[in-house]
Amino acid sequence: MMNWLKSTTFVAVFLTAAAIFADDATNQYNAAKTAFDNGQYDVRQYDVARTGFETFLRNYPSHAQATAARFFLAESLMYQRQYPQAEVYFNQLVAIGLNDQYARAALFRLAEIPYLQGQFDIAKPRLEDFVDKLSQDINLQFVLYYLGDIAMRSNSSFAADEAEFYFGQCDRMFPDGVKNLESKLGLAWAKNKLGRVSEADAIFSQLMNSTNPAIVEQATYQYGVALFERGAWQNAINTFTDFQRRYPTSSYFADSQRVVARCRGRLNDFEGALQILAQIAQPTPEDMMLKVRCLYGLKRMQEAKTALDAVKGIAGANYRDEIALLESVFLADQKNWGAAIALLESVLMPQYDAVNNRMVVNYLSTPMVSGKKLSEEAFFRACSHLAVAYANNRQADKANALLQEMQGQAALSGNLRLTTICTDTATQLASIGTSPNSGGSNNSFANRGNRNNQQQWSPTTGQGSVNQNQSILTSGTDLEKFLRADQLYRTKNYAAAAQQLEQIFLGYYNQTVTPKQYVIFYNVTGAAGSLDENTFAKACSMLALSKAQLGDHEQANAVLATFASRIRMNDPVQENLLRETYDQLAVLAKGGTTTGTTGTPSLLSDADQRRLLREANSFFRQQRYDQADVKLTELVTSNPVESVLTEALFLQGKTAYRLGREQESIRILERITDEFPGSTEYPEALWGLGLYYESGGDSYQAVEYLQILADRFPNFKHIDGALYFLAVDDMANSNGRKAATYLTRVHRNHRNGSYWSHAAWTLAYEAYKKKQYSQAEAYVQEILRNGPDVVVLDRVLYLQGELALRRDDFQTAFLAFRDVVKLYPDSPLTSYATKNAQVAASKTANVN
Repeated sequence: MMNWLKSTTFVAVFLTAAAIFADDATNQYNAAKTAFDNGQYDVRQYDVARTGFETFLRNYPSHAQATAARFFLAESLMYQRQYPQAEVYFNQLVAIGLNDQYARAALFRLAEIPYLQGQFDIAKPRLEDFVDKLSQDINLQFVLYYLGDIAMRSNSSFAADEAEFYFGQCDRMFPDGVKNLESKLGLAWAKNKLGRVSEADAIFSQLMNSTNPAIVEQATYQYGVALFERGAWQNAINTFTDFQRRYPTSSYFADSQRVVARCRGRLNDFEGALQILAQIAQPTPEDMMLKVRCLYGLKRMQEAKTALDAVKGIAGANYRDEIALLESVFLADQKNWGAAIALLESVLMPQYDAVNNRMVVNYLSTPMVSGKKLSEEAFFRACSHLAVAYANNRQADKANALLQEMQGQAALSGNLRLTTICTDTATQLASIGTSPNSGGSNNSFANRGNRNNQQQWSPTTGQGSVNQNQSILTSGTDLEKFLRADQLYRTKNYAAAAQQLEQIFLGYYNQTVTPKQYVIFYNVTGAAGSLDENTFAKACSMLALSKAQLGDHEQANAVLATFASRIRMNDPVQENLLRETYDQLAVLAKGGTTTGTTGTPSLLSDADQRRLLREANSFFRQQRYDQADVKLTELVTSNPVESVLTEALFLQGKTAYRLGREQESIRILERITDEFPGSTEYPEALWGLGLYYESGGDSYQAVEYLQILADRFPNFKHIDGALYFLAVDDMANSNGRKAATYLTRVHRNHRNGSYWSHAAWTLAYEAYKKKQYSQAEAYVQEILRNGPDVVVLDRVLYLQGELALRRDDFQTAFLAFRDVVKLYPDSPLTSYATKNAQVAASKTANVN
């Protein structure tokens, strides 16, 4: 309420001073305007003003002040929350034309009214229309803030990207505006959602040091939420503990308790979570469902079931799908597969074609319940539970058909998280195949999301785990634990050192993804007793070296990749530590090499330097990479002139990559970007680093380099590739607005580029997912006319078939699916295309 009153007092209308004449019309207008001005002190005066302006307009419809009277009449109605009547007058004012000051203010009000009423689907297009028409208006600060707030509230996969865009615009355009601090808070939220945590933390820190007490309180709360969303659960608990001490009467107090309870649940401190939930006076359905999970985790099954019944009684209709998933877990533990299947089918609505042994489930077509639905990832997990239930219920055909449908959709989307779920499901189904009665515990809440428990706490795969008699600290600060790990490492107790560090990091080796990853949940906050950035870097280095000392070079390299993605850019201490770690791991691997940049300078002439470079280029073109490498090592270690050195380094980086020495190639190219930013090889090195990091699965580092390339070298020969990879990464991180911009640029400006087909395909598939079938069809036809890249042709043809099926064009569908099978026998889509071709053929036969 206060925010609304505050915003309305800043509507910018620049009033022209009217001459005061002693006549009835002027007296009536002035009396109504005086009442309106007094409304801020006594809201009853708005009713007096409304009556006065109505009388004035009735008696003097053509008066010079009629436009102003109509505006303040509408304003009076708005303050009385008589929105429909106010909109009538605001629409009359807009009809005058936007050259009039009152018409511009009225257009703002028409956009603001549905926002204030919570009608965001109506408000958003009106607010966007205001931006298009009045991009320099003073009220734009409110419009941008409202659009950002609407984005934050939405369930769109592009929400964070939209919010960042609008809040960022508000912050840049109105640095001293009324909505600046609130926009900064929204901007921090968006950046945290997008994974740019250092930027988010900088904004949170600024706001938490503000002179505005209300903003400090809200920013502290939101910072705790941000830590929770990052997975830094212990840090979130610490932040909220301090928040609750400082703000015991805050309106956010109960919400802070809820987040702490969720953090403790994630840390498997179920008792602690239950204790906090018990303190919340008015638990929400989400609180009650968390209670169910905690009780389940403690194996207090009867209490968990009673709690679940309570949730169903209070919020069964609004949380139908979430409750169904909880119940399916209970049913699976009881091995009541039939009931679990019935429940999950009611949520997923699968359609089984027994003739073609095909199971169809569609996330997009599942209905929303009370305005919301499961996330796509949760939907896939529900599919996984259903497939496992089918298998345990001896319905192997359905289980395999559902798995194949999941794999097909995951392959088509390219979403790595969905692919991982499919892999997990396939593993469970294989296990059930050898032991039909097993698998119930696979659905346990205690095991969910923690399938690598053994790797998480046993860093010495194949060499025995470490137990407590080796002096592993289980209490104390993170810094104390790090010092203990350092002591263990120095005494060559590498297994114990690794376990100690993993206790700090909450780290584990995830082997189910491609490439395999070492996950570190630790968040650097600078809190007392925690690791600062440099100590965190040292801990990562020590963990990688401990793994290598134990002979597990695969895990060591995975830790190193995570370490590289977490260091602060341009920090010489951290960068040097990273390089030293690379070198030490290479020595430990007994076969790794360094770039060879420390040799004794030679007395090679310029002509000899150029000769070596020509010979190396010749060997590289002939794919004689070993010989090219020898020439380049000799050249680089001879301390050549800079122009030769940068060209040689670039070729050496490419050569190392061809020889399978990926990390070495990255180090070489990074030498160019660090030491020679003015060289002609600089943009080439940026492009190479983007590709190499992307192929290695480190998209965070890839984006860093590709973004610099896109920003500074818009005419670079491979700019279409840079933009395409940036778009792919943005979509993976829900940055839809930027992704669409990048893809559109490639599609519009680089038709002859190497990545045009990829961009056009992605635009087609995104349109398909949004059910914009005619737009998707247009992109598909354009790709086929333009001669598509063979890498995407199978997906293009498959999508052509799917679109044809939707409009009952079975002949076109059959031909498209047949071409997938004929041209791409090894494609992951071939098995689905085969079945769809059979379906289309049978439909064609029926029509004929």
